[in-house]
Amino acid sequence: MSRRSLALPSTRSTEPDDADELEAAPEEKLAAARSAGVVASLTGADLSTPLTVAQLPTPYDVAETVTAPLNDQERGYLDVCEQALHGFRKSVVVAGKALEVINRGRLYRETHETFADYVTEVWDMKRAHAYRMIEGWRPADLVSPIGDINEGQARELAPVLKEYGPEVTVTLYRGVKELRGDRRVTAADLSEARAALPPPKHLARPDQVRDVLTVAAAEGRAPRLAPAEPKVPAQAADEHQAEQVDEGGVSQDQVDEGAEAIATLEAAVAQQRQIYDRVGGGTLAAALLYDPGRGDHLRRELRQYAQRTAYRARDTSGEQVADDA
Repeated sequence: MSRRSLALPSTRSTEPDDADELEAAPEEKLAAARSAGVVASLTGADLSTPLTVAQLPTPYDVAETVTAPLNDQERGYLDVCEQALHGFRKSVVVAGKALEVINRGRLYRETHETFADYVTEVWDMKRAHAYRMIEGWRPADLVSPIGDINEGQARELAPVLKEYGPEVTVTLYRGVKELRGDRRVTAADLSEARAALPPPKHLARPDQVRDVLTVAAAEGRAPRLAPAEPKVPAQAADEHQAEQVDEGGVSQDQVDEGAEAIATLEAAVAQQRQIYDRVGGGTLAAALLYDPGRGDHLRRELRQYAQRTAYRARDTSGEQVADDA
């Protein structure tokens, strides 16, 4: 199908009263003026100013069997959603909601057969990325009064919202933010916090989340949420580090490499937790049902890399001692 023109709608919020003026206008201006009038009347959005998530229509479902052209209301919804995407491609809240409205309402149906074709051809966006944005906009909107989050952070909160509900989601994000203090909250922090949550049936009240996170940090199950080490003056820190290096016979390069290695392992563990969470819940069974050959190949690769990781993570202290001897 042909690619849909994405000229921005006119910034005029109402149609001209003079019909003769409309008829005399060029075709492009005529379409833009009418589009702006529809958008303004249906959504209350002033297209001369940036859109907010509240100005976007509520997502609704249209059956796959519907093939009729878009009506005026649907065309207005599509225009305002595309206006939002033009200005807020990187905003999880605005772009995610706009994409969900277009997807569930099948507002792409005049120009594209599928939502995947639409986002690929019009927005140069992969289908998986579009669905991640859709999945992430609700948790991002929920925690926005506390702070803006990016797509990666929203991805970690989405399962919490689905399994525990909005109150726990907000409480968890607030708890992580408080425990991190002046440190920036990252997706890895939220991943650790999510992993520390007990099953929903064992969480009596949302306000228990803060205590759960505090205990997990104290026990070492969520080290990223532990209190930051007190800052030592630069000169004292250098002297202390020099003493440690002298006493242990370890070079400064080895100290730096060790610190970097710890950071690498922490990131790897966070990724492993994410992999563990995502391949459960019938994911492999669904993949094998959808595409047995590809699913089996991916399962074997998953096992292979898990075994390789386990091999690299084996206890090599004895070998190291033997080599040193």
